[in-house]
Amino acid sequence: MLSKKEIRRIVQELRKTYSSETLAKWSEEICRKIAKLPEYRKSTFIAFYFAKKGEVDLKSLISRAFLTGKKVFLPKTHFTEKKLTFHQIFSFSDLVPGPFSLREPPLKNPSISLEKLELILVPGVAFDLKKTRIGYGGGFYDRVLSKTQALKIGVAFSFQIFEKLPSEAHDQNVDLIITERGII
Repeated sequence: MLSKKEIRRIVQELRKTYSSETLAKWSEEICRKIAKLPEYRKSTFIAFYFAKKGEVDLKSLISRAFLTGKKVFLPKTHFTEKKLTFHQIFSFSDLVPGPFSLREPPLKNPSISLEKLELILVPGVAFDLKKTRIGYGGGFYDRVLSKTQALKIGVAFSFQIFEKLPSEAHDQNVDLIITERGII
């Protein structure tokens, strides 16, 4: 079986083989699939993420969430503590530069406890058919996922799905995975 490091390298290389237009088209399809989920429709307190290059872009879903009365929370990275907190944003103009070249909510924006989140959209490098997730190696999302009862939806392109991934005791699975091709 491939190591997590090898899988991260493979997925990074795969991402480069697709045009930004293709990834944008697939991102839009994934956003449509998420928006149709009954669990998403009934949720109000939702943790989204702001995509970095090559990840599924949720901007259109976030834009629709603002219009439909959903409360949009994005992760704020606390690098030295290796943790994430989730803060509400009211528009994209709230976002400020954060670590990893990501846009984040400012610390002053209202935060939400992990217990109050109803649904969390989870980025990842790779997922498998048993809903195992490999992230970027910092364990930030594993710590969040271990402490929340929210529905955990992995968001990925189909080329990020593997039959089986290596897993360690601290790794947290997701409840569903949504790709441009369907729901796992």
